[in-house]
Amino acid sequence: MDYITKRRRHRRVSLEHMNVQASTILSSECKILDMGIRGVRLATTQPLNIDDEYSIKFNVEGRRIINKGTVRWARLVGNQKGNDQESVPLYITGLEFNSVLTDKGQEIAHVLGECSEKDERRYSGKRLQITTPRKTVLNIFREYPIKQISSGGMLVETDQDLSPDKRLYWAFNFPEDGNIIRCQGRVASCRQTFLNNRNRYNIGIEFVEVQKEDRRRLTRFVMKAMIHELKTSLLN
Repeated sequence: MDYITKRRRHRRVSLEHMNVQASTILSSECKILDMGIRGVRLATTQPLNIDDEYSIKFNVEGRRIINKGTVRWARLVGNQKGNDQESVPLYITGLEFNSVLTDKGQEIAHVLGECSEKDERRYSGKRLQITTPRKTVLNIFREYPIKQISSGGMLVETDQDLSPDKRLYWAFNFPEDGNIIRCQGRVASCRQTFLNNRNRYNIGIEFVEVQKEDRRRLTRFVMKAMIHELKTSLLN
């Protein structure tokens, strides 16, 4: 039994046999390389899944643009230094806007027109090159399997590490229960593992903000799972 297990106040029960998924939204900073009416080319430090939809927001000429797009292609082009000076992969990704003919699409067209006039370049039919890569934020929807859970927190398995003390909003529900539990959780621990020659991370999440009714549902489920676990161990 390790130190983290010793100091944990709430006993966790395993959910690996139940396939319960916890969903969250991660914000990832990237850079716009060029942009057109139909899409944008981004530089990112993490791979984005082909055909997945992402929310993108950025500021241009004092105007905040928010839109959604679908990843059409992505390729690894090299490495760059991260914040901790370690080498991190660099990806170039093509994101196609989903709202070309809507007000959001017209807003992008207006911004592109203003930028092209200032730069004395036309963007019609072509992408506008961004000479100074413009920072933007992608909101990435993720689902992670819950390996263990208690009334005070959970252990999820992810494909990337999450910063200590990072706070995220989570949503999940249990089998045969249509009620979704929503909460805010703090990253309390992160352990790297390997699965099929790929890096995986076991992330310990401490629940820090849970509504009363959601807390009651969570406690009831954990108690039932503990009783089931005890009965199973006695029978075996």
